[in-house]
Amino acid sequence: MAESYRVETIPPYTVLGEGPHWDIGRQSLYYVSLCDALIYRLDYREGKVYGASIDGISFATFIVPLTDKPDCFVIGDTIRLLVIRWDGKSTKATIVRELASLGPEHVNNRFNDGKVDPWGRLYVGSMLNESAGSPFEKATGSLWRYCDRTGALVEQDRHMYISNGLAWNRQTNKFYFVDSGANHIKEYDIDLDGNLTNANIWFDFKGDGKDPGYFGDGMTIDSEGNLFVACFNGYKVLKISPDKKILQEIKIPAKQVTSVAFGGPKLDELFVTTASKNFSGPQQDPAGAVFKVTGLGAKGLAMNAIILKE
Repeated sequence: MAESYRVETIPPYTVLGEGPHWDIGRQSLYYVSLCDALIYRLDYREGKVYGASIDGISFATFIVPLTDKPDCFVIGDTIRLLVIRWDGKSTKATIVRELASLGPEHVNNRFNDGKVDPWGRLYVGSMLNESAGSPFEKATGSLWRYCDRTGALVEQDRHMYISNGLAWNRQTNKFYFVDSGANHIKEYDIDLDGNLTNANIWFDFKGDGKDPGYFGDGMTIDSEGNLFVACFNGYKVLKISPDKKILQEIKIPAKQVTSVAFGGPKLDELFVTTASKNFSGPQQDPAGAVFKVTGLGAKGLAMNAIILKE
């Protein structure tokens, strides 16, 4: 049976594309190139990509907008969460302030994927900084919730290898989280304060105990509760049903698939980020591009901006 979806390539080619965030109001996809600390905006109406650098940062691990401040965003940079200002077109963005940072006991770690929940709260994962060793071998990372009331990071879970995809199912009050190093998805309950409880391994990519040759990375959820998971080294995105069945393999013409987000005017287009960095052998174009997948017959949920006090 022929695949009914269509995959379109959107340059430029990033080194390590990550953190796609669809902004409904601006009809734009924001994303980052992690290890060279660049941020991007795909203007859907113009069909044009704008990019910017930020002086004074080493990484840009994710990007999320602030509510009611159209030119301000939160990004992850090594052990800091920063508020930055960018008009979406200039080639330079600026740091406004530091929001929070990891403590001295986490000095060898760095932030990785981050996302905002349906109630405007920021969650971000950490992992061993590659300069301090292999994050596949040392589970020094944690999952954090930023508390706007106290300005502190509240640890939600620990002993993570590579913190990655985050997704919320508001109907069932469940949160899903990918640890790429352990190569599984964990499921949590959410209490009224946003704390995550009752963690369990929900889906194991090593289901038969064997290495599948890829690992789960970034993730999103559709309106029916299906998870869409980027498969790094797998040339694909997996659609996994709420009852843990793989419903579809969406083939992507790049090996290192890093993350996914629904967007477009009807939230029915899947944007897929990839990496061109040489993690697993020579990568050729279109590795590092963003891909737009249409015709999936799925619709995503609106992504959320972070709510911060002044």
